[in-house]
Amino acid sequence: MSQFMKEHKAPWECTYAKEDKSKCKPGNKPKFDQEYFEILCLCILQTGLNWSMVRKSWPKIKQGFYGFNINKLSRATLNELIERPGVYNNKNKVEAIVANAKEFQKIKQDFGAFLNFLKSLKRLKDKEAIRQLTKQFKYIGEYTAEYYLHCVGYWE
Repeated sequence: MSQFMKEHKAPWECTYAKEDKSKCKPGNKPKFDQEYFEILCLCILQTGLNWSMVRKSWPKIKQGFYGFNINKLSRATLNELIERPGVYNNKNKVEAIVANAKEFQKIKQDFGAFLNFLKSLKRLKDKEAIRQLTKQFKYIGEYTAEYYLHCVGYWE
């Protein structure tokens, strides 16, 4: 690791590889379900892309995805979203965001809030919690699930 790398905070400042995560401080715990959802969407949308470019475009992306409003996105269609400015033309990622909005609604019904769902994962070993997220959400692999938990301050 370069001596010039500075400490930074997930998710908005993190640009380093997983191997360098020791310099990346966990993110602040979101206060609302929509904040948890927006960070999940960030993790999905930056997969395979230049993270800093995604973050520079984030205000446009956020507007294109209805401000990551869970209720609006759970009713949105792929064609509707793909047509909107700021939405990446990646069918799999857009479909995943719609499916994950629906999953967030189910979690809210079952647990009252997404934070309560995350608290329920604490009884699991870390690897099991990561696997649970990969099963529960679309377009989330183990690395993305681990990074997401780091971003939302799951491990303090």
